[in-house]
Amino acid sequence: MKISPSKNGILRYLRPLPIILSLSIVGVSSVTVAALVNHMDVSTFIASLSAKKVTVSELKQGKLKNAILIDVRSPEEYAEDRIGNSPLVPLTDIQSGFGVHQIRVMAQKYVQTNHTQPTIVLYCTSGPRSIKAYKELEKTDLNLVVLEGGIRVWRLAIPASKDAEILAPITASAKQFVTGK
Repeated sequence: MKISPSKNGILRYLRPLPIILSLSIVGVSSVTVAALVNHMDVSTFIASLSAKKVTVSELKQGKLKNAILIDVRSPEEYAEDRIGNSPLVPLTDIQSGFGVHQIRVMAQKYVQTNHTQPTIVLYCTSGPRSIKAYKELEKTDLNLVVLEGGIRVWRLAIPASKDAEILAPITASAKQFVTGK
């Protein structure tokens, strides 16, 4: 049985299809596994790839100045532990818009006094909620970063008793806008 020239031409275009499908499956599987390893859903993991991040070690080295750390966890988690005197602005408040307003007010008060834009450092337990908050706040003109690994990684490197010492050079001029002092 002979294959007509027109069918042969079509088969030539279909040959790479299994390879393309296999590569697509491997790619999607890899992203899914990476998201699970990082305790995130796939869309949050993909969003995390474009989010600006800062590590605990970079903060310890003082590579970031004029920062306002903001906890985006729940009030219950905040009551258990937090980084220094960082204010609580839960992710649910940010998603409803109220938290966005709170953060903007903090940043505006800071700019009025210091004439420079502060860096808003968002953190949660390990990262997913701060990435979601970042995505919500990305529409604003705020200078945002996410604390990589969240408070979990912070506590592995820094005990609560050392928070003030580590944060002093980073948040010195931002303290009055967070605590009202």
